[in-house]
Amino acid sequence: MKTLVQNISGADRHFTYLPPHGRDLEADETLTLDGDLRSVLASGRNRYGRSQEIAALEADCTSGVICLTEVVEDCCSSSSSSSA
Repeated sequence: MKTLVQNISGADRHFTYLPPHGRDLEADETLTLDGDLRSVLASGRNRYGRSQEIAALEADCTSGVICLTEVVEDCCSSSSSSSA
């Protein structure tokens, strides 16, 4: 799974909750992150204060500052063909 994060605020912004230590995104810029962003933040990997980052993420989603899209990648592909 990947998470696409798009800055839809109309201005360049710094997002403190984007791994690994916050990220700057230009207006309409899209960033692709490995994994589910909410799960990554909730896991609290080696950091304290994740609850504030989760709250900031939710506030930005609700107010239309960012758009999150979760992309599920194909986990299975068929490399064999069957002949009839």
